[in-house]
Amino acid sequence: MGKSIASRFDNIDVTRSVLRAVIINDDELTLEMDFCLEPEHADYEAPGAGEECCFHPGLLKFAGISKLGLDRAEQTDPARRRFAIQSFHIEGTKFDMACEWGTIHLQARSIRVLTE
Repeated sequence: MGKSIASRFDNIDVTRSVLRAVIINDDELTLEMDFCLEPEHADYEAPGAGEECCFHPGLLKFAGISKLGLDRAEQTDPARRRFAIQSFHIEGTKFDMACEWGTIHLQARSIRVLTE
């Protein structure tokens, strides 16, 4: 039996993580993330000078999307590549996130958490 979605975020501080990109492809959505790892995480390394977190690249992949709502925030700097997360919630097949990029609400058949 696979791990629950919530357990896949063990030792990851999602609200201190950042969104790097939103990629839409057919009935799939991929969120490129820099996850903020907590000291208990197996891949944790002490943050360098001037860094507040041990950031580790990863992906959230949603497949078989039956409902999707994206509301892009007004961006003042088009070169911006990292967006802070304000709220993050996954329950069953439902996902909601608000961040500086905008808001994402969806329902998907498959939700996968991948770390690189």
